[in-house]
Amino acid sequence: MKLQQLSLFLENKPGRLQEACEAFGAAGVNVETMSLVEAGDFGVLRTLVKDPQKALDALKDRFTVKTSDVLAIQTDDAPGALAKALALLAPNKSINIEYMYGFTSRNNVTAIILSVNEPDAALELLQKGNVKLVNSETLFG
Repeated sequence: MKLQQLSLFLENKPGRLQEACEAFGAAGVNVETMSLVEAGDFGVLRTLVKDPQKALDALKDRFTVKTSDVLAIQTDDAPGALAKALALLAPNKSINIEYMYGFTSRNNVTAIILSVNEPDAALELLQKGNVKLVNSETLFG
């Protein structure tokens, strides 16, 4: 269960984020969650949407945008729960967690989004460890 995430590369200047948000709106695409990080002269806006292809089609002529696979997991709300899930990936020394962020969907599903360099291998290990993986239907309805 992989989700397709959009990453937009935006010049780090006033108004550019607003332009991206307007483009989503004009295309009728609701952004379910977003994460913005600064990277020097640019920012990276990572988003999850219900229809990534529709969003990609609407954005690709105005923005540098790429898609990537991410995993959405649910853990218990308890100390050490995330560490326990991440420990399942540790035996595979080639899996690297590139970044992660959490959010709660409008369906009231809380998930941690993981970007890893080897999503298929990570997915297999998480499934074997009985970590609850969340699909787009559960998140976005």
